Amino acid sequence: MSFQKEQIQDRARGALLGCAVGDALGAGYEFKPPLADHIPVEYIASGMFAAGEYTDDTAQAIAIALAISKSDLTENLDEVAIEFFSWFDSEPADVGIQTRRIFNATKEPRNAKKLLAASQEYVDTHLKAAGNGSLMRTAPIALPYLSKPELIEQVASDVSALTHADLTCREACIIWSKAIRHAILFENFDGIQLAVNDLPSFRQVFWNEIFDEAEAAETASQFENNGWVIHAIQAAYKAIMLTATETPEHLVLGIEAAVRVGNDTDTVAAIAGSLLGARWGYSAIPEAWLDPLHGWPGYEANHLVALADEITEPIWQ
Repeated sequence: MSFQKEQIQDRARGALLGCAVGDALGAGYEFKPPLADHIPVEYIASGMFAAGEYTDDTAQAIAIALAISKSDLTENLDEVAIEFFSWFDSEPADVGIQTRRIFNATKEPRNAKKLLAASQEYVDTHLKAAGNGSLMRTAPIALPYLSKPELIEQVASDVSALTHADLTCREACIIWSKAIRHAILFENFDGIQLAVNDLPSFRQVFWNEIFDEAEAAETASQFENNGWVIHAIQAAYKAIMLTATETPEHLVLGIEAAVRVGNDTDTVAAIAGSLLGARWGYSAIPEAWLDPLHGWPGYEANHLVALADEITEPIWQ
């Protein structure tokens, strides 16, 4: 473990950039069957996105990061709503079904209170309201709270609830955000179990069963309904654990495994990439993945690095 500035920054950058490269790599394989091991994972253009272009997964993560740079999210989520609608009003190529409906249901003023009300109404009126659309954007949540893990639970839950108010969605975001913080500081994946241990006892049982099922699976592609938050987190977790090494090569292997799962590949790879990046750092991401990377709002890899640096709490001071 090291709290030296360069290493903390590298891993914090890795969380955001790992999300983006996983997302952009997975975009070319979205809604397709699992990818065979002998076929290389690379940037390819899809119907909606150019090769190397990240999707709504990373765009919303960037919106959250921009909000963090302007406001204290423990006190006010309105800046998140503002940034979400800045992205949404740009007429993005793809928006998740649940997120689009909630945004469309939110009238003026476009603030957090309106989003929360629409999000809760969606949960109350839809049997299937536990999509992966908030878990995919968790990469920046932990960065301003590296020394304040007790605040991560509140912010992760509140930001999720803006579009995904279901308890399972909120807890998934809490677990992953805490795991990202732990990986940045302690260079391992133990934060997943530690985050589960922080939940109420009856929810610990629920989540332990979820991760036990992932441990027992032979492949990540077994969790084929990965538009659902549970299968998404199980697929991402399995891709990480199945490829685990003691070297930074794990980041590449894990993201590639996540892309290979099929179906909602960009989101599973964004989820896995954020935690792998937090563990292994920006320095572990190949230049071939960084150079073509781009997306809303006109950002490339260097812009994401600067944004990660801006919002990361300087615990080395």
